[in-house]
Amino acid sequence: MSKAADILIVLTYVMIAVVAALGFEYLGLMNSASAWMMGAIVFIVAGMAHSAAARAAERKAMEDEIHELKAANLALVEEFQAAQSRLDEITDELRAESVERDNALVHEVRVLEDLVRRVGEVPEEILAAGGETGSSADIETVRDALEDNRVDLYLQPIVTLPQRRIAFYESFTRLRDATGRVITPGSFIEAAERAGLMTEVDNLLLFRCVQIVRRLTSQDRKIAIFCNISLNSLSDETFFPTFLDFIRQHKHLAGSIIFEVSQKAFVERDAVAARNMARMADFGFRFSVDQVMNVDLDLDEMQRAGVRFAKIGGERLLTAIDNFERIAGVDAGDIAHEDVAGLFARSGIDLIADRVEEEGTVVEVLEFDVAYGQGHLFGSPRPVKDDVIEPEAESEVSVAV
Repeated sequence: MSKAADILIVLTYVMIAVVAALGFEYLGLMNSASAWMMGAIVFIVAGMAHSAAARAAERKAMEDEIHELKAANLALVEEFQAAQSRLDEITDELRAESVERDNALVHEVRVLEDLVRRVGEVPEEILAAGGETGSSADIETVRDALEDNRVDLYLQPIVTLPQRRIAFYESFTRLRDATGRVITPGSFIEAAERAGLMTEVDNLLLFRCVQIVRRLTSQDRKIAIFCNISLNSLSDETFFPTFLDFIRQHKHLAGSIIFEVSQKAFVERDAVAARNMARMADFGFRFSVDQVMNVDLDLDEMQRAGVRFAKIGGERLLTAIDNFERIAGVDAGDIAHEDVAGLFARSGIDLIADRVEEEGTVVEVLEFDVAYGQGHLFGSPRPVKDDVIEPEAESEVSVAV
């Protein structure tokens, strides 16, 4: 309370005391001395009453402040306990994630070791036969490249049409020998097949491809990569359960990896391969069918199998239209050119015109309203480093599939 207010209160009590003294004297209730004495007593009592009231108000205010402080302290204690509880949860989560990462790493290493071991188990008679044909050196070169992790990833862009913006990449795995020379598939497939190693090689290349893609897509890049998977891998009941467990642990990559099989492999897949494709689809992974030669595709079957992309060569698509071939169960004459891609889209499948080499092909393909294109015209496969997503600008190579 301000000093001016205190002075006014004191003056008020003085006036009350004076009025009381004069009243007692005027009414003849007391003589002058007694009346003024009574006035003094009134002043003192009024002052005491005011002081008591002020102390009570101060005490009430202090009690309110203490209550507020207690409430605030209790809230702080609760917040601290909640923060401590959340910190404990985060610690447990990090510990669990660390254990899971360690287990996943151990699992990956074991898979790689097993695959490399299987590649290395070449029968002596095969090596002897290979020595006579010159294949043994190729087998040894392939085995050494796999053991020394000389596996590179090449990416080729898949672009939107007509804008030609990169929408996806297709990946290709390549091996290098001890001198750094790239070993194309054509250089070792025959030798690997003679040694009975094609399944192991397919499996190992697939596994390494997914490993590298996983690291690339761990960056904050909204891009999907097509990764080839062979019929050997899909049907391998020894390898595939471990691979399925691997992708289950990394199912967050379902939006980033699209597994691609050839039309021949898709049509010829057995019950085991079909079941394994269904399991991968259950984890959210999508499939693409490429190397399409027969354009009379069964879109319903493809849709049920989790296929979301179909690649038909640009020239092959033009030939099918010109020759009035049936496309996906519809006679060419019964469908407008601009509705060809829509026919696939109605089954949830995007059509990609691949192997596009000339601008003239692009112009004609655009009449079919195809949304995506792939081919050397838009970009050749180029090697990438493990820690970046963009392909290197130099050392263009040709595709060998």
